[in-house]
Amino acid sequence: MLKTLLHDYLESACSTVAASFEQLQHPTRRQKAIHQLRVGSKKIRALLALAQQIPGYHLKKGKYLTTLKILQQIGGISRDTQLQEQSLTRHEKTVSWRFSVAHLLLKTKLTTVDTTLESLSQQLSIKKLTTLPKAFKAAIADIEDETAIAVMTEHVAKQYRHIFLPDSKAPDTVWHDLRKNTKRLYYQLSIITQLPHHTHRHRQQLQHTKKTGNLLGQWHDASELLLFIKNTATKVKKEKTGLSDNVSKLIHELQRETTEKLADSAKRIHMLTNSAD
Repeated sequence: MLKTLLHDYLESACSTVAASFEQLQHPTRRQKAIHQLRVGSKKIRALLALAQQIPGYHLKKGKYLTTLKILQQIGGISRDTQLQEQSLTRHEKTVSWRFSVAHLLLKTKLTTVDTTLESLSQQLSIKKLTTLPKAFKAAIADIEDETAIAVMTEHVAKQYRHIFLPDSKAPDTVWHDLRKNTKRLYYQLSIITQLPHHTHRHRQQLQHTKKTGNLLGQWHDASELLLFIKNTATKVKKEKTGLSDNVSKLIHELQRETTEKLADSAKRIHMLTNSAD
């Protein structure tokens, strides 16, 4: 039962990545493909990290994930750039002003990244990744189900207990790490909740990590856009080409949203940590 569940989970994620890879060369399908590729990649990594805790499990995963790392990184830049332009347009309506230079830079960046993705999809191969489920099946063939379930469940419980609310003066890097760890834990809990041994508490934790991860993701997107606009404004000032006073209003609006998103995330993390008691 356990071996079948883990293998099927991995095989499904690998199939999603493979199908998405084939769509990267099609401009109209690219952004959806990038999203599916990123989700599939996170599922694969979360499962392999969880399986690594099992006694008797041995699998060198690096050779299977090399191409995936490259695609995930470039795909992430493409996804973030597109979201930044959409969010920027939304905020510009609030201040009734368009920051044209910022849009131009974002469009140029997106074009460059998409061209890179298209080129990579023609040059790279994910054939190695498609063999991962078979190798994984062999790696878990001799594990003992009850022991594996106990170890994986305890590992997830430990990770959940180690989530904490950062200090109010903590740098963004601490929040970024928390975001990534929470997302990985969400995917691992999605595996645990498929086991017959899972409890109502596991389902609650799954929902907590999902909501926390989503809020931290919104904060991350807002903070990245704020940083980009600040840097762009600084560059324009250095060129002495003239910069509208409206840029200050735009930055103020972005700062407000970033602060609000961080506060929302902090409240959710507080709820999550209380549920771990």
